[in-house]
Amino acid sequence: MRVIVLGADGYLGWPTSLHLSARGHEVIAADNLIRRRWDVLCGTESLVPIASMKRRVARWKAVSGKEIKWERLDLTSLPDTTALITQYHPDAIVHFAEQRSAPYSMISGPHAVETQVNNVVGTLNLLFAMRESAPDAHLVKLGTMGEYGT
Repeated sequence: MRVIVLGADGYLGWPTSLHLSARGHEVIAADNLIRRRWDVLCGTESLVPIASMKRRVARWKAVSGKEIKWERLDLTSLPDTTALITQYHPDAIVHFAEQRSAPYSMISGPHAVETQVNNVVGTLNLLFAMRESAPDAHLVKLGTMGEYGT
């Protein structure tokens, strides 16, 4: 099965990508990489260093012999989202790509708006891209209680 994992740079997205790849699925890992900036703005960081997506994908291939394709994607761009869905024609999409931090969304009005745009518009764009380019694909939408607008 061909699966796109959105939010692949996150705490759930990368392990999900590895799990699916290990089970023989073709995985396309996509993310806009903005979580790292959000964490810095909130004064937080991972307990352990997190390698770049390029390094993680290369390391996975070295240890498993399996390939995960890496794509940078901002779901708030409908043309880019549609292009990715059209390019890969996935059987399924796992959607983790949301701003999950309440503290980040409460920094200011613009941060709250950015959270809503990312979470709501991003998901709407995904749904419209799927309707246009992959109407038979399954969508698995997962998240956390910390997300706003979903």
